[in-house]
Amino acid sequence: QAMIAQACSLLPTPSSSMNAAWAAEHLVKLDAGGVELSFLDLLNVLPGWVLGSFFLCLFVTAFAIVASTVALLRWDTIHWPWSHFRCGCHTRLQPLWEPNSKAASSLRLHELRAREEALQLKFEELMGEGEVDENEPWEQHAERLRRLTQGGFLELDTITCSDGMLDFFAGHRVMARQRTLHCSLGIRLTVHYNLFCGTLLALGSEEQGRWLRGAHKRGVLGCFMLTEVGAGVLSGLVVETTATWTWAGEEGEGYFDLHTPTPAAVKTWISQGLAADWGVVIAQLIVEGTNHGAHVFLLDMTSPGISRESMGAKTTFNALDNAHISLDHVKVPQDALLSKLCTVQPRFEDDAWRAEYTFSGSRPPSFLVIAQRLLSGRLCISDSAIAYLEGVLEATQRYTEERMVWVDKERKMPLASLPYMDKMLGTVRACVNVHKAFLLLLQQQFADVIESGSGEVPRALATSIAAAKVEAPECAIKSIGLLRRDVGAFGLMESSPFGSANDVLLCCRFAEGDSRVLQQMLVRDLIREHSRLGPALGLGWRVVKAWLAGAIHTSEKLSYLRDQQLLRLLWTLRRYAKQHPGKSKMQTETDAWLHAGDLVYDVAKIHAQQIIHSTVERHFGRSRDTELFCNMSATDCKLCHAY
Repeated sequence: QAMIAQACSLLPTPSSSMNAAWAAEHLVKLDAGGVELSFLDLLNVLPGWVLGSFFLCLFVTAFAIVASTVALLRWDTIHWPWSHFRCGCHTRLQPLWEPNSKAASSLRLHELRAREEALQLKFEELMGEGEVDENEPWEQHAERLRRLTQGGFLELDTITCSDGMLDFFAGHRVMARQRTLHCSLGIRLTVHYNLFCGTLLALGSEEQGRWLRGAHKRGVLGCFMLTEVGAGVLSGLVVETTATWTWAGEEGEGYFDLHTPTPAAVKTWISQGLAADWGVVIAQLIVEGTNHGAHVFLLDMTSPGISRESMGAKTTFNALDNAHISLDHVKVPQDALLSKLCTVQPRFEDDAWRAEYTFSGSRPPSFLVIAQRLLSGRLCISDSAIAYLEGVLEATQRYTEERMVWVDKERKMPLASLPYMDKMLGTVRACVNVHKAFLLLLQQQFADVIESGSGEVPRALATSIAAAKVEAPECAIKSIGLLRRDVGAFGLMESSPFGSANDVLLCCRFAEGDSRVLQQMLVRDLIREHSRLGPALGLGWRVVKAWLAGAIHTSEKLSYLRDQQLLRLLWTLRRYAKQHPGKSKMQTETDAWLHAGDLVYDVAKIHAQQIIHSTVERHFGRSRDTELFCNMSATDCKLCHAY
């Protein structure tokens, strides 16, 4: 009203020359005490800055209405004009692994390279020169590992301290390099040092540790028996093999009876299962009729009742023996139970002998504690996959830089300089750099846990390791396929890095926890965190805020996409459970989970990639590599179930 009054005061007073028609149209209309102006007259008298502000607000309002409507229809974020510039241009950012970068200094890159170089020289000295045969007789191949253990390639104590664990991880990277590539031997090294020796040292008593040190010096080889035929990819979640405490007489003597009660309980895919002298076996501990869950037992592989047979020829890597192992009431002594955290002791009470199960701490050892070395194994596998990919990338880079191609009738240029090849090599290099930084950081954190002797790995670290195990092999498989596709006939040559050795990446995908199972574990944890109303509403609010802020154009895009897909999954599960009630709550939840199908793996993939990206960016800052990784991941997540 004040603005209208001001405008009226500026208008000329009607003179006699003004006819009534003009006054009726343009100026005065008297009614209940007010003056009305036409819209055009109002625009004529308003200042320019007011007009500019008015039209800007009008444009923004109209754009918001249209953009939000389109976004809602496409389940997308609002594409604000300025949101494209919020995250800046990634070409102005520095690479992740610059010599003076935060990642290089925090992770002590020069020290790691020196460590790898020293181990590589030691490895070449022990193995000698000669062509590697991944299909040589397994007996001959097992002797290579004995040569490494007795030659001191890695000391046994390396897996019990922080600095030693970094040597252990570096040793696996050495055997994944193209220069010293030994795929089968790398698996043997993990099985013996990490799974067999590492489990024994982590869960065994001091006496059992002393026995291991003596056996290691003698060149004794070990295996780790967890996976069962019936469990399949759910290895660790299903254990049917039993270890029953059995009395041997009336003087308080007893033993454990190890038995695979059904064909489904037979241990399978046991690497080094034929060559091993000793092994550790995971079995259900049963004492006085009470099942105390999965526990670990030390087993002489020559004991009566043990049956070992080869699983048959594989497409490659037949130098590594994989075995079916069944136990037919194998008797092992009382001290076979790894007894650092729990024991079974005979006790004479009320004129009778009873076996008492005791444990240290507030509760019995969990499966996460018992299978702690599966986590370090997952780190080794992920790290080896990226190290292998890095070697393939370097070989491809050399070839494309030397290979000259015609670009017109007068000029040639290196294949690596062609825009499509340069872009692909840069994208693969960024993925390698981000994964490498993530894995080295996790290795340091895991090594600190081992040094502390706490026994149980923090849940957040276990989740990050699972994310690495899922994404690193997948990144390597996909990247090598792209590199091989674009280098032409070179991809078929024996001298290229694209031979049958690439199949080791498939081993990486299902060993130490199948990727699909780990993906489901990651998503179930997310569902559990948002199962109540409060967290679910918070998730919805985060999605709305990110949507309004145009998060799809920022470095927060992976978090936004993860939350968006998770919200859809929660709604899908709830709607299906409501529409299709089952006989029980568990059956209903399982059916809803199966119905969700690919959406579960969509959430899992983007969640894993978000963990990797956010962790690297939080610890080492934004870089050109993290931006490329983020953009690639956002696109990749739309095709996440294609593989």
